[in-house]
Amino acid sequence: MSLISRLSTALSRRAVLPFLLLLSSSADATTWYRVEVMLVAYQNEEMIDHELWADAMTAEPPQLALYQAYKQQQSSYDWWFSGDSNYEEKMWAEFGFSDLPVASFPPPLTNLETLQLTEKAKRINYRDDMQVIWHQAWIEPIQEADKAIKHPIDVSLSDQLDIQLRGTIQLYVSRYLHFSSDLVIQHYQPENALNSLTLPASGQPKNDYRAQLSGTEMSDGELQRVPLRSGQVRQSRRMRSNELHYIDHPMLGAIVKVIPINSKDDLRP
Repeated sequence: MSLISRLSTALSRRAVLPFLLLLSSSADATTWYRVEVMLVAYQNEEMIDHELWADAMTAEPPQLALYQAYKQQQSSYDWWFSGDSNYEEKMWAEFGFSDLPVASFPPPLTNLETLQLTEKAKRINYRDDMQVIWHQAWIEPIQEADKAIKHPIDVSLSDQLDIQLRGTIQLYVSRYLHFSSDLVIQHYQPENALNSLTLPASGQPKNDYRAQLSGTEMSDGELQRVPLRSGQVRQSRRMRSNELHYIDHPMLGAIVKVIPINSKDDLRP
């Protein structure tokens, strides 16, 4: 069997993208990227409230199945780094390797220790009207839209406002690189028990829908998080690699940088 035939057979049985990466130094041929994403929560209520917002939107935490799929995608690349599998040893031997190759990159889809946008994050956090709510970097084989990896987001911030952010972000290739988000951002305000809010011409306590949305019982004098405003951040943006991209929404901003990986130098700060 020819080398090309054996490579085709191996590709059909197991992804060997890291191997293909090492075979090519061309940025155009590279499918592996260093990705860094910063999500910034805006807190200037005067600016935000130039638009009308729903008090609350249903935003369930990302389903367990999504986390399991993400974890499975992470582990699907572990063979390249561990070399513990007898199957992998046999496969590499078929390509003429007497010793297993050792990748010089951190594991894909795991958080990198070094963030290139740290100084930008510090400058943002100095401000009173915005705060970084999520900031991570990782290595990813960016693929076509139907194979795009969904990154689950479920974070909260307690600052000028109480903010919750839930949903997913993803990157994919469709001739150009794209970043897309499907997020729900919810603002809360601390408020005393809602028994002080009464219906017109009624002395009965108001059965306020916000109490149900907060998921807790309201009792006299107790401070609760009450839904204040919410918005859906569903956006898609075409990007160029090696450039800093800003994606804006009245309640949330995203800063994204994607770098093709051709050597370890591309992972440096």
